[in-house]
Amino acid sequence: MSPGWKRHLGLATCLTLGLLAWELLLVTLFAEGADARVTERVVVGMAWDAAIFLPLWTVASWRALRPGRRQSVPGAAAKVSLIFLALLLPVAGARGLLRQQEAVAGVPGVQPGASISAFQEEAPGDARFLCSVAGPGAGRAPEPEGPLARGWAGMRDGVPLQVAVFPLALAFLGVQAWFRAGGFLARKTWRPVLVLTVAFLGTCVWRTGAVKQTAGSPLSDEARFAAGCAPDAPVRTYELAAISVDIPLNAHGDHIPGGLMYVREQDVPAVRAQERRSVHERVSPGLGQDPIQPLVLRANLGECLVLSFTNRLEQGPASLSIEGLGFTVLERTSLEGFVPRTAIPVGQRLTYVVPLPGSAGAQGAYLLHDGGDGARREAHGLFGALVLEPKGSVFRHPETGEPSPGTGWHALIDVPRGEGQDFREVVLLSHAMGPPEVADVRLESGQMLPELNEMAGPFRPGAFGFNYRSEPFFEREEDPARGAGPPRPFVARGLSTPMPRSYRGEAVTLHMLQAGSPEFHAYSLRSARPQREQGVPSAVLQFLRPGRGIALGHGTDAPRLPEVAGDFVFHCRMPNHSMGGMQGTWRVLETPEPGLAPLRETDGQ
Repeated sequence: MSPGWKRHLGLATCLTLGLLAWELLLVTLFAEGADARVTERVVVGMAWDAAIFLPLWTVASWRALRPGRRQSVPGAAAKVSLIFLALLLPVAGARGLLRQQEAVAGVPGVQPGASISAFQEEAPGDARFLCSVAGPGAGRAPEPEGPLARGWAGMRDGVPLQVAVFPLALAFLGVQAWFRAGGFLARKTWRPVLVLTVAFLGTCVWRTGAVKQTAGSPLSDEARFAAGCAPDAPVRTYELAAISVDIPLNAHGDHIPGGLMYVREQDVPAVRAQERRSVHERVSPGLGQDPIQPLVLRANLGECLVLSFTNRLEQGPASLSIEGLGFTVLERTSLEGFVPRTAIPVGQRLTYVVPLPGSAGAQGAYLLHDGGDGARREAHGLFGALVLEPKGSVFRHPETGEPSPGTGWHALIDVPRGEGQDFREVVLLSHAMGPPEVADVRLESGQMLPELNEMAGPFRPGAFGFNYRSEPFFEREEDPARGAGPPRPFVARGLSTPMPRSYRGEAVTLHMLQAGSPEFHAYSLRSARPQREQGVPSAVLQFLRPGRGIALGHGTDAPRLPEVAGDFVFHCRMPNHSMGGMQGTWRVLETPEPGLAPLRETDGQ
């Protein structure tokens, strides 16, 4: 490379780093106390900005600084700046048009280079300048469609970057002239670039660590007692987080790109690994042990439950509320304006202490959800369940029979001998994303699932399901509710909706809770065999209101679950819900099979 091109490329690199540093400085200037930090998405967006800035600065330097042409530093800086801006504006406008085409094509989520907010929480005058030239208009109010409007939006979003262009060019050209006059530049061309690179990376690391946290250390006995826990109560602790996730609905590739979920901190890597799988391998038949599923926690009556909760969403607030149970929020540092049960910004952490009741009447499932004004977040998956078991119970994995930490939608519950009967437990959480105009359910291609309009009104398939899984009617090879024989799944893999399994004669408890949007459900459990066969029981479960739950089977007054071998269909009988995906199968087995551990031997109990 010739010395002239080394000069142009070195200047372009310095100016690119300077403009990226200006973006970070804007974060600090406009944050006004909001939590603004460098996240993975921000780094990716800034990398796309750098890919745009570097060639534009190089061309501007090459056109403005011709060899042998004498000109003052201010004049050269002005010429470089004008050429750069003349190139930047059409590029930003072109990216705006490209973003419009992606939206029309139904490309899900935020694409690489899309504009994102500089802040992790809403701030006054929330500026979305960060990475704005690569994705104009993101997060702004809806604007008129059309090439001119979108192109103008792209150029407008680049304006905050233009303020620093001339000062940066003037400063770096001045430094370059000083180095050249002193004879340093010829020998150490890389020095200014290295210094700026180290300074920029140091700024990124500093901003990445600027995360507010509370309740980071273990709770003292005094804190638990103050929250209402008994002095001799066993302590059970869960480290939880709210994260953004692309929720897969079935093996067809249907998914919720803007999904949210509660998860144990140690399970986050497994969730990300499932996201990276190929589309048709992203779900297991019958749900199984997929990491991406609603969070189900278990604890015993009389325990002191400690939940350390962190908001790790990509953006926006999140909260954790337990329907029907009281809790105390403990803070380790000041959090101005915080009121318990309200949402907390990204990066903040709180500890919830829940003194669990000790009476047997409190046994059952309680809905975890995003309380307050978080209905939209709950409809997108931010919900789960806390199940209270008999005192002293031990939880086992339903497939292996080994001890488990107490999470997952199905489990074996070993009750202390003499205190009750062991039982198999299943937790089903129904969810609905609302009417078709708000239900963001996408096909594998990124387009919205087609809106259907039956006699009961319009609905979007995939917007109804169990435990983050949905099998819309038009995607099944055969609907078990309409077949004259045993149900046959659409492929040999089987349906992706939960398939509880149990052995005939076992004590089984089914907890059903309703989450998501305020839809009413009426559940039915019936045999998949032809109705003309006699002796096959069919039980209509119950009408369920939003946010409520029911328990059936062992230890309840409701009808018992199936006690004969065979397949049983459970689904919602409300119009469009079953056709929209809210349907699954319960399989009752006659003899032991691999992959399903039995209950303990009950002799001597």
